[in-house]
Amino acid sequence: MKTTPEMRRVAFPVSERLALTPVELAGFLKPTTYVFLALFLLAGVGPWVFSPSASLHRGLGASGVWLAGILSGAVITPVLLPWIPGRSFSGKGGLVGGCFAVFIAAFFWEALGVFQGMALLFALPVISSFAAMNFTGATPFTSPSGVEKEMRRAIPLQAAAVALAVILWVGSTFAG
Repeated sequence: MKTTPEMRRVAFPVSERLALTPVELAGFLKPTTYVFLALFLLAGVGPWVFSPSASLHRGLGASGVWLAGILSGAVITPVLLPWIPGRSFSGKGGLVGGCFAVFIAAFFWEALGVFQGMALLFALPVISSFAAMNFTGATPFTSPSGVEKEMRRAIPLQAAAVALAVILWVGSTFAG
């Protein structure tokens, strides 16, 4: 039997990609609880030591960034998958998250300020990148070694960007 061009072509229509998104979203339920707790605690930290009102105000904004990152990486990236440039899912998710971050930062820049705006520009693409990278193993055109290779490249960069975002975000309260 000879391989034909049709045999080499893998179909992965939008309907099949959307069918997988609830599974991806469900995987973020438990981590989201812990992330929200951490965000609300960190949001209250400032020169005043801890402020419940700052915790609520800044925590809600940071939680919105987390949810936007999950939405862009676990829902929008899979839908737009064939049209987003690049090969790596983490890169595709980062690109979609970056577009969201730029839009949100442009809309809220005056309210955010420089440090919080920069934190947003680092955090949202990374969250989206991680969520999209989780989608990697669910597709018909990835191999275990390819998934592992992508993760080895992406996770250290994602961790560094998240650390920088947290430093900028928490530091923004001290910067004035």
